Amino acid sequence: MLKNSLKLIIAFSIALSSFQSFSMKIPACDTTECRDYFKLYKKYSKAGYAEAMATLGDLYFNGHGTDESINRALKQYKKGAKYGSVNAQYKTAMIYLTNKDHKDIAKGVKYLEKAARSKSKEAAFLLGVIYYKKDFYQRDFEKSDKWLTKAYQTSSHDSATFIRLIDEEQELNANNYPDLLAALAKTPLPPEKEEPQTLTASVQSKPQEQHSQDHQPQDRPKLAHPKIVHPKDSGMEIITVTTTLHEMFAAQISGLKNTYPQKGNVGTGSKIIGRTCEKMVSCGKADKEEFVLLIRNLMGMQAVDAFY
Repeated sequence: MLKNSLKLIIAFSIALSSFQSFSMKIPACDTTECRDYFKLYKKYSKAGYAEAMATLGDLYFNGHGTDESINRALKQYKKGAKYGSVNAQYKTAMIYLTNKDHKDIAKGVKYLEKAARSKSKEAAFLLGVIYYKKDFYQRDFEKSDKWLTKAYQTSSHDSATFIRLIDEEQELNANNYPDLLAALAKTPLPPEKEEPQTLTASVQSKPQEQHSQDHQPQDRPKLAHPKIVHPKDSGMEIITVTTTLHEMFAAQISGLKNTYPQKGNVGTGSKIIGRTCEKMVSCGKADKEEFVLLIRNLMGMQAVDAFY
């Protein structure tokens, strides 16, 4: 039993430490190019783009193009979380769960639940672990069942390992985990010695100093194709991505340019970005009263009653 308890503690520690491995490691950097990207992300964050807020939080957290600041990182993560960034929701949670100066388990769980409801399998798995633990927050088998089931149904490798540990503790039963047992009946755990094939991405993240002070990142960088390696005597497939960190930044920024900011998003009356109805041939607008009148004239009062 002691051996199993130690396994659970180790599994929980690994889950909490996943903050650093949740996304690609961003190194501290003070080159001109790093500062340029920091300024770009700050610009898009102020413009209201949730994913720019999340990445700006990463830059503050790691000191990339700016001074390292956990307080400013948390502020950006919370802003991104507010406007729907799952990445920001998860990272806000992890700061509240792991940082000694900001530790607030209740807030951490709240942000994890936001991320899990937005289909983050990492957040769902961690919630399943947190609600299982006796002395971390609030032990709640019903909630642990809910979130572990969701994590398992999204093929979370960690959840399969953790489920085995719960089973060893003799707590995987119909009283504690009815939904999880139903999911396992449909999709049994894979054999322990034949874990599902894992895809591991290795990304070159060391930025290069620019040669010109006037260098501007390209909007559409040409990204290298991944190289796939099949190690001998291994069930693991390793994918090495040869793109640089800053090429990935440039690609993300290019994508932001073609979308609306989440903060203060105001429709133009058409579904074409930046094109108002006045500029479209087949687009119109009307207030509710005008629209109801139009429906009544075209289809009769029964249609108005059906819709309103």
